[in-house]
Amino acid sequence: MTDAPDSNAIPPVLSATARRVPSWPGTARHIRLSVLWFALFAQWLTVLPVILPDQVASILGKDAANKEGIVGTIAAAGAIVALVVAPLAGALSDRLRSARGRRRPFLIAGALGSCVSLMLLIPFGSGSSIALYVLAILNLQFWWNLVSGAYAGLVPDVVAAEEQSTASGWLNVMTILGTIAGNVLVAITYGSDHAGLTIGCFVVTTLVCLWFTLSVSEQPSQGAAEPFALIPFLRSFLIDPKAHPNFYWVLITRLLSNMGVWSVLTFLLSYLQDVIGVAHPEQVLPMLLGAGALFAIPASLWGVKLAERHGIVEVVKATSWVMAAAVVGYVLVVLHPSLFLVAPLVLVYAAAYGAYQAVDWALALRVLPSRDEAGKDMGIWHISMVLPQIIGPAGTGWIISGAKEAVSVSFGYTVAFGLAAIWFVLAALFVGRVRLAVPT
Repeated sequence: MTDAPDSNAIPPVLSATARRVPSWPGTARHIRLSVLWFALFAQWLTVLPVILPDQVASILGKDAANKEGIVGTIAAAGAIVALVVAPLAGALSDRLRSARGRRRPFLIAGALGSCVSLMLLIPFGSGSSIALYVLAILNLQFWWNLVSGAYAGLVPDVVAAEEQSTASGWLNVMTILGTIAGNVLVAITYGSDHAGLTIGCFVVTTLVCLWFTLSVSEQPSQGAAEPFALIPFLRSFLIDPKAHPNFYWVLITRLLSNMGVWSVLTFLLSYLQDVIGVAHPEQVLPMLLGAGALFAIPASLWGVKLAERHGIVEVVKATSWVMAAAVVGYVLVVLHPSLFLVAPLVLVYAAAYGAYQAVDWALALRVLPSRDEAGKDMGIWHISMVLPQIIGPAGTGWIISGAKEAVSVSFGYTVAFGLAAIWFVLAALFVGRVRLAVPT
C-alpha cells in the first residue's frame, strides 16, 4: 500500500525561514548541514553501547552479578535528562531573538559543553566511584541534548519542503558514517582504563563538525511574538491528537522501534561476553557495529528508492519486521552460541535499521503540526527516541540480571531479546495507521 491522502492527512510543513534557502550548491550545503550529526552519532553509538558498559564493568568488576542492571539504570537515568532537555532546548530556541539565527547559540553551547563532559569520563576505571560516574554521564546527556534539541529544529528551518527527503537521506548517511568512524576509532584506540585518546578524538571531531554546520547560514530571528510566560509555554507542548493524528502515530511507532533498538544495543557487549564467550567484546563489538554500518549505506539508498516507489510508511513497516526477525535470531543463537552465527544477524539488523533511518526524519517532517515551532515539535518527536532509552535499558537490564540469577544467563537473554522482538512487531503493525498527504 502506498502513502495516500485521507481526511486526516497533513501537508508537508515548512518554517518561515526555510522559504529563503541560501543559493549554495545543493550537495555541499546538505553535507555541511548534516555533518554535526556525524559527530554526535560517532559518540552516541560508541559511548552508550561500548564505553559505558565497559567502564561500569571496570568500576564494579568484570564478574559483578548486577552489572547489566547497573548499566541499564545509568542509561535510563541519562535518558531522563534527555527526555526533558531536548524538547525544552528546541522550544526555547524557537523563541530566541538572534541576528544570526535562533539555533546557533544552542549548537555552540551544547557542543562545547559535550566536549568538556566527554573529557570528564577519562579518569574513570577500576576503583572509581560509581556515584561520580553516574553524575558524569548525566552531565554529558544534558549537553548532548541541548545541542541535539536545537539541531532538530535547524533542519526544517533551512531546508525547503521539496528537499526534505534529500536532507533526511544525508542525515542518515552521516549517522552511518559517524557510527562507522566512531566504532573504528574505539576498536583502534580504546582500552579499559585507557579512554583518553578515544575521547580526545571525539572532541576534535565535534569541534570540526560544529564549524562546518555553523557555516550554513540561518535567517535572522525576530524571536517570540509574545513575552515568555511559563504556563502558556508548557501548554504549547500539548498537541491535540484529534487535529494531528499522524504526528501521534509516528511518535508511537518510533517509540516502539526504539524500544527494540535500545533493549538490544545496550546489552550486546555483555551478550557477546557472557553468552557467546568472546574474550574481548570491547574490541569485537565495535568491529561488528562498524561492519553493520557499512551494510547500512547501500540499504539506506535502497530504502530511499523504495520509499519513492511504495511510500515511507511501507518502508518503515518492512524494516521493522526485518529487525524483529534478526532479534529472534539472537535468541536462537543462545541455544548454540557462536560468533559466526551472530555476525550475519548484526549485518542484517544493521541493514534494516539503515533503511529505516533513511526515511525516519523525512517521515517526522511530513507530520509536524506547526510551521514556526519546529524546534518544539521535533523536540517532542525526539522524546520517542529518548523515552525507550529509559524504559528499555533499565527494564531489560534487570530482566537479564534477575533471570540469570534465577535460572541461567542464556535464559535471561532469551527472555530479554524475545521481548525486544515484540516491540519491533508492534511498530510494524501500528505504522500502518499513518496516512500521509501526497506532496504538491
